[in-house]
Amino acid sequence: MFEQNAIQSIAILIGLIFLGMGLRKWGVLKEEHGGLLARIIVTVTIPALIFSALSTVQFEADKLLLALVMILSQLGCALIAWGVSALLKLSRPRRGALILASTFTSSAFLGYAVVKEVFQNNPDALADAAVVSELGVATLLFTFGIFIAMHFGMKETSSRIRIREMASFFYSPIFIALVLGIACSFIPLPNDHLVIGGIYHALQIIANANTFLVALAIGVMLHFKDLTKVWLIVALAILIKLIIQPLLSYGQATLFHFPPLWNQIAVLEAAMPTAAMTAIFAKKYGCDAELTSILIFATFISSCITMVMMIVLLN
Repeated sequence: MFEQNAIQSIAILIGLIFLGMGLRKWGVLKEEHGGLLARIIVTVTIPALIFSALSTVQFEADKLLLALVMILSQLGCALIAWGVSALLKLSRPRRGALILASTFTSSAFLGYAVVKEVFQNNPDALADAAVVSELGVATLLFTFGIFIAMHFGMKETSSRIRIREMASFFYSPIFIALVLGIACSFIPLPNDHLVIGGIYHALQIIANANTFLVALAIGVMLHFKDLTKVWLIVALAILIKLIIQPLLSYGQATLFHFPPLWNQIAVLEAAMPTAAMTAIFAKKYGCDAELTSILIFATFISSCITMVMMIVLLN
């Protein structure tokens, strides 16, 4: 049943993404609307999803192991990508692009949508996904990811700017929703109360829009680019990000004797394509932004196949 639900959910998401591409082609949406949709997702729908998921299920310290597994899997892939890029003697901007694309997973942008569809009506699954996404991915992306982009980029930046950029995540709507959601999980809120119940109902309506907005945003921004000139780098990014990283998560989950749900969440989140935010970091700090965008596109398209592979592995 899990395998069937997952494949069906991925197929639905792909269909919605092609709808977004169609709306762009027909002129209903424009490519520049993708940035607006992304800002709405990051500042409104994902925070609402995180808070409503975490606050309704009591947080357990054991779940920090989920975040640890994701952190170790990403760091392992970063090390592999660094070694391979050094052996290939890639330029520093290209090395930064390969490491960024091979390391950071789109756990928030696409992961929530997949988990929400695969584990329908399961608040525990969303709560676990929120822990993995925000503690295991976002904190690393907005600190170590910025450091990688700065280190391999061509622009000189002061230490003050580095610290400020990395610290910005900790007062973002996503992090605030994470902290408030965990805090409220220890407080027995009366959900049947008129006001509190109304707030949760409103948050649920906003959260339910996340999947559709994510699919539209990806469809609006997605382009079929020529991959032949950088096929080796593309193949390496797909191998490291979409195959090695989920296998690393699966191995750790087995080592820690995770329950089935945790195991499935850890592998699914690791099997997500490259985080779109890496292209923004590459552009901002001087890495090869064009190559990073190509790698994001390639991992996204390939993930349609590799995610199914990982689902079969889980069963």
